Amino acid sequence: MIGLIFFIICVILGVWSIESTQFKRMNLNIIVFWVLVIIAGLRYNVGVDYPVYEDIYNDPYSVYTYSIEPVWLIINKILYTLGLNSRAFFFLTSLMIMGGFYVGIRRMSPNFYISILLFVMCGFYFDSMNLVRQYVAISLLFVAFTFFLNGENIKYLLCVLLAALFHYSVLVIFPFILLSRFRYSNWLLAIILCISYFGGTYLLNLIVSYVMPSLMELGRYQYTIEDFDSGINTGILKLFYNLLGVFILLLYTKRVQTQYVFVNMVIIGLVLYNTFYLFMPARRLYLYFFPYIVVLFPYYLQKFKLTSQAIVLVGCCLGFLSFLLKSNWGIPYSFDVLFL
Repeated sequence: MIGLIFFIICVILGVWSIESTQFKRMNLNIIVFWVLVIIAGLRYNVGVDYPVYEDIYNDPYSVYTYSIEPVWLIINKILYTLGLNSRAFFFLTSLMIMGGFYVGIRRMSPNFYISILLFVMCGFYFDSMNLVRQYVAISLLFVAFTFFLNGENIKYLLCVLLAALFHYSVLVIFPFILLSRFRYSNWLLAIILCISYFGGTYLLNLIVSYVMPSLMELGRYQYTIEDFDSGINTGILKLFYNLLGVFILLLYTKRVQTQYVFVNMVIIGLVLYNTFYLFMPARRLYLYFFPYIVVLFPYYLQKFKLTSQAIVLVGCCLGFLSFLLKSNWGIPYSFDVLFL
């Protein structure tokens, strides 16, 4: 997987360089889109949940079918009726995920290549190979976010309902998305971020103690640091994320028009990440918000001079890359091109 990461980075940088120097009037970024779709769509046995989705596709009576949304069973039935195997499912979902992010980035980002580079280096691209259902929902909300920014509330609400068909967690995070529409002072956002960082474990225990017991299928549990594997042994990534959040707030100015919504989305994502840091299923909710950093970051780079832009971009990319390499070290990548 490590070699694949560097290959993707080289493709993005190569296409960016060619377009900016030789084909300035052509949009070659579609090449990057298809490279990402093909790599993700043809993967074989990559990701913890891969065998689960494969089993659901091959066996409609699998026990796992009770844990997914009905729309997926309909999609599987259609593909299966067409004589296609599970490869078609993974390729279709990869196309949906990358299609949403590709169009969304082109609509919202001032620099497509910086945003797509961050999309890969932040790990969102590789996470999408595992959290398939959730990332389909995330990508739908991402591509529809311009409706939210432009005040086209009916269109955005319809997209939210559509996304909820693919993952019910959309209904949980939707109220938080609405909160991003309001302007907040930097101090308030900073205080909330600090509280979540230093008091996240306490907040989690409160939620577990008073909220989860009401959900019969979860039962009554008490979760503490000792009970959960955070998935990040040292907590350095958590620190890196929060320092990045502080950096964002330091540069944030209210004169910016719609960018404050992106700032709010990123900070909300960090607060959810900090709060549910020790509880993996709930921690994944931050993925509905934090990916907007790939759109926000190019705007922030414009605040620096050209040389400083390069230094900040390279520094952040190297930081994200180090964590990406660590999380994917030793993970093999295999592919399968048979659809029948």
